Amino acid sequence: MMAEERQKPVNVMLVDDHEVVLEGLIRILEKQGGIKIVSVARSGEEAMEKLERFKPDVIIVDIQLPGMNGIELIRRVKRDHPDVEAITLTVFDDEQFARQAIMAGAIGYVIKDAAKDELVKAVRAAAKGESLISTSVARKLIDEITEPPGRRKKKEEGFEDLSQREVDVIKLMARGYNNRQIAEILFISEHTVKVHIRNIFRKIGVADRTNAVLWALDRGLVLKDKETIKPDKPAI
Repeated sequence: MMAEERQKPVNVMLVDDHEVVLEGLIRILEKQGGIKIVSVARSGEEAMEKLERFKPDVIIVDIQLPGMNGIELIRRVKRDHPDVEAITLTVFDDEQFARQAIMAGAIGYVIKDAAKDELVKAVRAAAKGESLISTSVARKLIDEITEPPGRRKKKEEGFEDLSQREVDVIKLMARGYNNRQIAEILFISEHTVKVHIRNIFRKIGVADRTNAVLWALDRGLVLKDKETIKPDKPAI
């Protein structure tokens, strides 16, 4: 029985919106004995639709995805499919993104330009419920944990120019909501949402939604699981 279990392949789903990256990952992983790619998805929404059908053991997720970002996808995967282990595969060699991914439920965090065998090791470790984090990121996480509280607080500042409603909007963006959903949650028009987003872009110095979300994640501006946002009162 034990021999049969060892021979069972690790079923993996890949989530990345870049075709070249997907093709490269498939080549790397399927060359390894004991790893099988059961499905690919090009967005978080597509991944959620396919999870029940393909039942992967491990899901490898890029942070930068169209629509729902990778960290929010991991959060939803762990909520709805707790037995599926998640690995973040990203270009961001940053302890803030790693912390957010781990808090969302990721068991591994691998940098895209790391050695190929590191990803393979991360997949095999995740299948056994073990964690693997790229060495450079692990070092930064240790440095962050041991950093003096005063200096850490200063790093987390930097969004005081945003209004409270702009903070609400960017938190909802970071949670993966689109403009229509944000408008419904806040009881405002989609036009007003777009105005808030334009103001956010201008104030934080980014040009698109993806970088705004990454900026928010970097500063811990995320909607906590039990946090609620007060909507505007409907006009009478």
